[in-house]
Amino acid sequence: MRRLPSVDVVVDTNALIQKESGTIAGPIWLRDGDPDVQADFPEVGWVDLPLAVLAAWVHELQRLTRTLPSSGSEVACRFLDGPYYFTVRVDSAGGWLVRCFETREHPAPDDLVQEWKTGSSAFLASAVRAGRAVLAQCDARGWWSRETETLRRSLESGSQYTAG
Repeated sequence: MRRLPSVDVVVDTNALIQKESGTIAGPIWLRDGDPDVQADFPEVGWVDLPLAVLAAWVHELQRLTRTLPSSGSEVACRFLDGPYYFTVRVDSAGGWLVRCFETREHPAPDDLVQEWKTGSSAFLASAVRAGRAVLAQCDARGWWSRETETLRRSLESGSQYTAG
């Protein structure tokens, strides 16, 4: 059986900071797992709000996993900072199509920046690993908040759907 390409959620937990407001910020982005073409979206080291972003993404990806695996089912996952988002669509049995966009002012349409095929379980597992890594760093630093608990609940609610 041919192995599907992978797309990974990357977080740099060592660079996480807690703002005065208590919000956690740090680098989070998507990376094509193919070392020959390795592309990143929106860019390497993109700084955003990883707790909120990952809670939303994991929720949406779990929802997509629970839908009937018919081609065409799709969810949208947004970065909270900047004009970036990606959609994830069921492409085949066990396969998802990840399409990355940069939003521009209307009337111009959103620009497709990148498109990848990935294994559904591998991509969801990558998002879950990223969430667990961020939570571990927050726990180690004593950073507890509504955001950490929201992400923790999101990860726990879908544990039966994830491998990793």
